[in-house]
Amino acid sequence: MKSKLIIGVLVSGSGSNLQSIIDNIEANRLEAAIGIVISNAADAYALERARKHGIETAVVDHRLYATRRAFEDVLIGTLREASVELVVMAGFMRVLSDHFLEAFPMR
Repeated sequence: MKSKLIIGVLVSGSGSNLQSIIDNIEANRLEAAIGIVISNAADAYALERARKHGIETAVVDHRLYATRRAFEDVLIGTLREASVELVVMAGFMRVLSDHFLEAFPMR
């Protein structure tokens, strides 16, 4: 039996794109599981949407890090801790560098 792809979803706002992903997973139209939802904004409603579906959440506030690389290192570590295989940017409003893309290359 093929295991489901574990995705990590990066969000910054209301989470309408996240909700669509959740709906498609729950309707068995998408063979995946959301391992974690991460936002750079603690007040993002997307986090509440994730919690309502029992999905792990985390906040990684970019303003707390002196450099983009330091912020991305925490993102990468958080995604890896959740065993994420694919990262989906669903309304995430930060530009990610090659450093991040090397950790999670595009498929």
